[in-house]
Amino acid sequence: MNVSKIVLSGLLVTSHVMVFAGNHGVYYSELKAYKKDPATKEMFDEWAHSGLAKIQRDINTHKNLTFFQRFIRSAFLGLDVILVAPETLPKLYEYVDGICHKADIATPTIFVTRHDGFFNAAAQKLFASTGGIIVGQKLMHEVSDESLEAIIAHEIGHIKHNHVNKMMALGLVDWMVYFALVKLLSEDGRISKPRELFAWIASSFTSPLIINKRFEKEADLFACDNGKAQGIVEFFELMLEKEQLREEEFVAIAELLQKNRSDLSLWSNMILGLRYSMAKFGHNFGTAFKYIYHNTFLGAHPSPEARIAAAQKYLKQEA
Repeated sequence: MNVSKIVLSGLLVTSHVMVFAGNHGVYYSELKAYKKDPATKEMFDEWAHSGLAKIQRDINTHKNLTFFQRFIRSAFLGLDVILVAPETLPKLYEYVDGICHKADIATPTIFVTRHDGFFNAAAQKLFASTGGIIVGQKLMHEVSDESLEAIIAHEIGHIKHNHVNKMMALGLVDWMVYFALVKLLSEDGRISKPRELFAWIASSFTSPLIINKRFEKEADLFACDNGKAQGIVEFFELMLEKEQLREEEFVAIAELLQKNRSDLSLWSNMILGLRYSMAKFGHNFGTAFKYIYHNTFLGAHPSPEARIAAAQKYLKQEA
């Protein structure tokens, strides 16, 4: 595949994403309006004074959350977020509140990242708190409303099923297994470093073996039960498109290096070839890691293919 085809492929994927945002981006349009509002635009202005922008960002958070509530959500607040409320982003708040009301759980605190680097969403519910959800601004921009709602419903599923607290409890189980193994492998009250290392590695498998992606599947099922199976399919198909585009980029650059080999000096060929090989090695290593992560008990998330298949199966059963 030549470079022009790669550029065309990139434009096709970008165009696909822009269709999502342009035709269905109600939530991102709401965020854009909030960013342009004279009363709030300074906190999104990269040329604004950083300290003053952060003060403006935090006024709403401090006004709506107590010190303890901010402390329990400090992991999210550290990601440079704004608080979603009925008066700031009403449509996004209304969607989350509606799902939570239907699921008979308290509406969690909702955050949106202030900057564009976070293409993700996450949920947290510590102990008996209402929990929190963070949504990446980049995610809101690049996926359809249907996919975004599916992702948010998935995160609410984690809160509904209390997955974070269960993970913490399983962490205690890991420690109990570790100490039990240390005691079992000790001789005269002492344990060698290799045996202690074995106990640590063996105990670290306890939680993954028990969960084995169950929490992610429960959260996906929660989203499906709330009418978002198609959104899950859309989102993970987009992720697979992005992965395919990355593979095609490596092919294109390899062809470009080969095409220009005679026009480059021996030294330039060596340096650029080495840089390509290092990039390819890192990419292949990441691909192998993701395969192990997605297809064994060691990873928390099923593969995109598996999640698409599960959502499609749900849709067929519903039909």
